[in-house]
Amino acid sequence: MYKYNKVYQELADILNDKDVEKIYKNFRGMQVNFPMRLYSRESVKKEIAKQEGEVDIKDLAVQTGYSAYTIRRIINEIKDDHTKG
Repeated sequence: MYKYNKVYQELADILNDKDVEKIYKNFRGMQVNFPMRLYSRESVKKEIAKQEGEVDIKDLAVQTGYSAYTIRRIINEIKDDHTKG
């Protein structure tokens, strides 16, 4: 027998009771959609810009959930920003 309703129990299985209660208080009655990617495109762009030298595109794609193609596009955007600035 479970303590919580199904979705809250699933959260309790990976979090703790205190966090589940916070989620309940802040989001109860709402439908929440979790994006496929954890990191925003802007934060990935900032991370790439901080790195000096070569970026391991495949590794960064795996870490961020973005495709290698998108990582390359972000790198090109950064290069374009630097040439315009």
